[in-house]
Amino acid sequence: MQITERDKKLLLILGMVLLGFLFYNFFYSPYSQKLSSLLSEKQQLENRLSEIEQKIALYNAQKAKLEEIEKDYTIISQKIPPNQDEKFSMLDLQRLAQMVGSKTSDFTFSQKQNMNVNYNNVNIVKAYFYSSKQNWQMTYANFKKLLFLQKDFSPLYSLDTISLSSGSNNMITASFEIRFYGYEDSLAPMRLWQNFSIPSGKGDLFSGGAGQKVEFSYTPEDLKKNEPAPQPTVKVERTDNSSVTNSEQQTTLPQTSANISSNKPNSNKTEQQQTQLSEEKVDYTKADFVVTVSTLYSPTTNITIEKSGKGSIFGAKKKNENAYITIEKKGDKYYYKMGTEASVYPQGNSFDQLNFQSSSQILIVVFSSPRKYKDDDNVVTLKITNNSDKPIKVYISNDDKQKPRVNIVTNGSRVNVTRK
Repeated sequence: MQITERDKKLLLILGMVLLGFLFYNFFYSPYSQKLSSLLSEKQQLENRLSEIEQKIALYNAQKAKLEEIEKDYTIISQKIPPNQDEKFSMLDLQRLAQMVGSKTSDFTFSQKQNMNVNYNNVNIVKAYFYSSKQNWQMTYANFKKLLFLQKDFSPLYSLDTISLSSGSNNMITASFEIRFYGYEDSLAPMRLWQNFSIPSGKGDLFSGGAGQKVEFSYTPEDLKKNEPAPQPTVKVERTDNSSVTNSEQQTTLPQTSANISSNKPNSNKTEQQQTQLSEEKVDYTKADFVVTVSTLYSPTTNITIEKSGKGSIFGAKKKNENAYITIEKKGDKYYYKMGTEASVYPQGNSFDQLNFQSSSQILIVVFSSPRKYKDDDNVVTLKITNNSDKPIKVYISNDDKQKPRVNIVTNGSRVNVTRK
């Protein structure tokens, strides 16, 4: 059978139709579907990106408010700690007693008591408190101070069942129940238990007496945990006394030849202060005084001054606070006085006899802390007065490198300041 020209054309057309059918079903259609799927996925991703950008814009608009809420949350957590317990309550009671100049001998606390508080129709069931019944001897002005401290003291405390009776020497006896509050919150920052030394013994827990003393508890390992790498720069401390206020008036002694000569304008010698960065090792167990300086958000206070083997005094939590340590020599004995804007030891114009940890010098160790927040800008001005013939070594550790939290002002002679 012979294929005509017409049959050839029909076969050619049939082949082209068959090829077109195969191309459409096996090549074009799958790729078209895949392209459509990719376009749809692209649109979904663009929509998701738009949502994320809107959330970022909303976060940026609310960032300042969120940071403020976070800061307020931290402050509230310091005001009502999530782990307030008996040992913290005892420390807080010690601070309050020293801040109002009272004397007490009862430091027993009740067991933890839960509170059911309704606020705006919300039942707050996680609040609790520890209570203690106290009888304090103090002036009426200091009792009013104790009442006013309820507003600003951390942690929160309250006074109940108050009874006042008159005493001798313008003193009153205040009987009251004091409560320290806490709030169970697993997300809140925990209150930290700091190393400190207090007198111990039946009648010598918070005031002077014959009880056995606790040895200085800081070790080199305690400091190395937070020590930054040493910097090569040298920082020079201030030597003016412009920022020291009435704290100096609290350390006055009867005028002697040693006191008068130490207050002359030309008494500040070159050897008085030599501020430097040093790699020398310091034996912290030989420290005569330990000063701890921290942020205003500290659960205890912004400054603590501890006389080794004696006890501690605390600051007033002020943004710019003055503190001092004064050393005097009378005859062949040495005396000291230390104070902040909230506490002074010993009180009045009296000084306490100084027993040295080392016979070669008087060592003052200052533990500071770097700044972490923009509003963390408190400064403690510590005035060191040396009216004796012994050299004083001031060793400052872990202070902020850019904006130091500790400002040292010296008076007298042979005061050496070292930063690390």
